[in-house]
Amino acid sequence: RVCLRRLCLRLRRRRPLMTWYDTVKSALKNVDGVGSVVIPPKAGVYHFLREKPQEKVRAHLRVNPDGSGLLLVNAARIYHFNPSAAFMAYLVLQKTPRSQALKSLARAFNAARDTLAQDFDQVSERVEGFLDPDGPCPLHEMDLEILPPFSVRPSAPYRMDLALTYQCNNACSHCYNARARSFPQLETKQWIRILDQLWDLGIPHVVFTGGEPTLRADLPELIAHAERNGQITGINTNGRRMKDAEFVKKLVDAGLDHAQITLESHIAEIHDELVAHRGAWYETVSGLRNALATKLYVMTNTTLLKRNAPHLAGTLDFLAEVGVPTLGLNALIYSGRGETVGTGLAENMLPPLLTLAQERTQAHQQRLIWYTPTQYCHFDPMQLELGVKGCTAALYNMCIEPDGGVLPCQSYYRPVGNLLTDSWETIWNHELSVSLRERKDLPIDCMSCMLLPECGGGCPLARDHQGAVQSVLSINS
Repeated sequence: RVCLRRLCLRLRRRRPLMTWYDTVKSALKNVDGVGSVVIPPKAGVYHFLREKPQEKVRAHLRVNPDGSGLLLVNAARIYHFNPSAAFMAYLVLQKTPRSQALKSLARAFNAARDTLAQDFDQVSERVEGFLDPDGPCPLHEMDLEILPPFSVRPSAPYRMDLALTYQCNNACSHCYNARARSFPQLETKQWIRILDQLWDLGIPHVVFTGGEPTLRADLPELIAHAERNGQITGINTNGRRMKDAEFVKKLVDAGLDHAQITLESHIAEIHDELVAHRGAWYETVSGLRNALATKLYVMTNTTLLKRNAPHLAGTLDFLAEVGVPTLGLNALIYSGRGETVGTGLAENMLPPLLTLAQERTQAHQQRLIWYTPTQYCHFDPMQLELGVKGCTAALYNMCIEPDGGVLPCQSYYRPVGNLLTDSWETIWNHELSVSLRERKDLPIDCMSCMLLPECGGGCPLARDHQGAVQSVLSINS
């Protein structure tokens, strides 16, 4: 069971408590305890690792300046806490003995000890449930308050994509990359500085992408540095370099957590045609098998296009045979070559394909992820139980280019600043960043739609593309 909604845990009580942040504001220090009392954590991100023989759970507690916080579990599930619950969650994650935790809470809050004990036990039980992959469903079994999708406005994204290079050993006809392959690249020490800046901003999840990130010789070094920081690391790759099992081992030993490998078809000729490189399919599949033989969390991604969509059933069955646990699908991204390639599918053509994908992945006991934000009046992913899909650019994720420039997302090539030269406040509050977060400049018809909070008007790039197409048609007419 996978619940993708963001949840808010709030402690209900008859009378308000004095906020611990005001009580101990002058004494906030990042230490585990002073004597027998634990001091509340200062603003920042805290990493907790729970390891068992067959599984690893990585939790990050991000504490905000006002004392509220959020818990990210394996960079996949997010739970929001008010200030009191955030401190309690911190105590639980630190494995603070109950007696010491209650003494710390009594110092921070003006409340009866019995009330604190009851609240702490409740938070403790729920946090442990959050960390258990086989635990109770937070949405259906924990009686938590549910925040509307996209209603939370964080001070920084939860994930940052790092486009290390725009060089690539494929030449996909539908590639969204709008930059030259010779685009300037940062040195290793500059990327290390960026990783540290992201950690200081409270961003616990980084994904190395490109171009093709495995072409950077320093990739293992960057992964290792992020691991030392406590960050979760992933790569988006075509998988060709991963045909070398020793190279894969280097990535795993450095601390890589997950890998997404692009496979466009189970038919070698179609895959090679779409990526414009003969023999690429065999290298990609070899790399996929090598990755699956490790402890990495591995998934694939396939772009649904006119050329490969008719063979989707075979691709799904092939990936099940190979042993891929999670499959990602997306529509054409209207950026770079994707703007003019003309091989994308109309949104109203997606439902039968995704219905097929749902049926096959459920039969194979796999997980299916649909990435593309669509206009719900054309295709509503919630009708197929694919979850709420809306644009999260400059909200929950952003991208850093090879030269340090910051993009709203990895396919939206309008920089909002440079992380090495501009302040984060300038980047986060850039006019474009705010416009995307606040969903400005939407079509008039969207403004009165009851589905707007979830839909958000779909992908801005797709809207711009559709507007350009309609303009051309109007001129031709």
